[in-house]
Amino acid sequence: MSNLEKLYLKNSNIPKRYLEEIKLVPAKVDRQAYLDLNDIRTNAKEFVDSGDNLIICSTSVGNGKTTWATKIMKSYISSVSNYSFKKSTPALYINVASFLSEKKQAISDKTLLSHIMDLESKLLTSKLVVFDDLCVRGDTSQYDLSQLYYWIDYRSSNKLSCIYTTNLLPAQLENALDARLYSRVVNYSRIITF
Repeated sequence: MSNLEKLYLKNSNIPKRYLEEIKLVPAKVDRQAYLDLNDIRTNAKEFVDSGDNLIICSTSVGNGKTTWATKIMKSYISSVSNYSFKKSTPALYINVASFLSEKKQAISDKTLLSHIMDLESKLLTSKLVVFDDLCVRGDTSQYDLSQLYYWIDYRSSNKLSCIYTTNLLPAQLENALDARLYSRVVNYSRIITF
């Protein structure tokens, strides 16, 4: 692993657990989804360069959604580890609920504010962002939805790739997101369900 790749991984906000290789064994019913995700992982640079988006969804927890998203992210970082991304990082990981909570806390915590501002800047410049656990809470406020809309609409308009993980199926996302945000997330993404 090159020094630049190590730097990109460090700056990606990816949780330490997912920096290690995690072996996934699919249930028989999930085999095709795993094959499709492995194909995206293998071709991560083309996926991101095309500005493609992906939703990895399942109503089950702990079956590999985040692991797959981070595998694709790490594959992309590896594929661009010879390129310099001035003032940014090629890929960014965001746990949606944690990030929105920390953003609110940063109003009164100036130490946290610097970290949040850095992440918000990367949200608008990274070629790939993983939005992990989209709509994990059923009580996403209108303010939270407007923040998500701003970042996701900007990324969509500028053909910057997103990977969303969620425990909701697309029909359930329609009820959890407002119509404009739902449109940006679902209508512009390939959906893989397992």
